[in-house]
Amino acid sequence: MLLKRQELVEFNPANKEHRAAVRAFLKRKAWADSPIRFAHDPVYGSVADQVQAKLLQWYVDQEDAKTNKPKKIIPPGEPIRLVA
Repeated sequence: MLLKRQELVEFNPANKEHRAAVRAFLKRKAWADSPIRFAHDPVYGSVADQVQAKLLQWYVDQEDAKTNKPKKIIPPGEPIRLVA
């Protein structure tokens, strides 16, 4: 019997396929049938801890980017135009 060895991939939360693999893991509580095998960063206790922490940080960064958009500053004396 030949076993296929999966290549280790660094988790990238911006990658839709990586997020889908984590979503499937959270439903099944197992990586066994995952099409992607993530490399373990020893800073984290487990691959599950690692991907969840990185995914959470990615979502927080996405929200921060939405709320911290640069605002247009109107110079003094320039009329304010309201858009309907």
